[in-house]
Amino acid sequence: MSPRQSPSSRETLLNAGSLCFRREGYVATTVDDICREAGVSKGAFFHHFASKEALAEACLEKWGSDMAAMDAAASYHAIEDPVERLMGCMDFYAGIFSHPDQLKSCLAGTIAQECFDTNPALRDASHRCFVGGETMFAALVEQAAAAKGAAIDSGGIARLWMGTIQGALILYKASQDVSVIQSNLRHVGAYIGALVGAGTTR
Repeated sequence: MSPRQSPSSRETLLNAGSLCFRREGYVATTVDDICREAGVSKGAFFHHFASKEALAEACLEKWGSDMAAMDAAASYHAIEDPVERLMGCMDFYAGIFSHPDQLKSCLAGTIAQECFDTNPALRDASHRCFVGGETMFAALVEQAAAAKGAAIDSGGIARLWMGTIQGALILYKASQDVSVIQSNLRHVGAYIGALVGAGTTR
């Protein structure tokens, strides 16, 4: 990678902060931990961010943008049938968590769990990430339901899907049994598929 293509120290700090927060938790992570992971000095850290909280807010904003970009590039969008497109979306996310080297932790979920009652700014930033994902998923549900002439609470279903992902990650962290993620997503995916009339042969 040429110097022109190298990430800036701010971007490096964002990536390092997100990794540390996902891996160790927001409260346990120190500025020293983030600087060590990023390979930068504390002076460089405070040049870009006034505090660990400021970094975490920026990490969450980037997390939401990155997740939206990842989803927009996913191949399931090319599926013409709305029901199959919805099912393809759920398969896509289940596939992400099936990779052995994938860190199975959500930045927004981890920070929300730790900070929901103590840090409103980080709680709200986490919530915005969830809302972005729910809005995207709800649109797919609406399209699938319209194709089948079904009346469905698309927002409620989107929150169910988001809650299933977050809950599965918590159960994995507690049990260290990776199969719980796929099991939960598969069962809830089948339920959502049944609501929109997906074929039973999947």
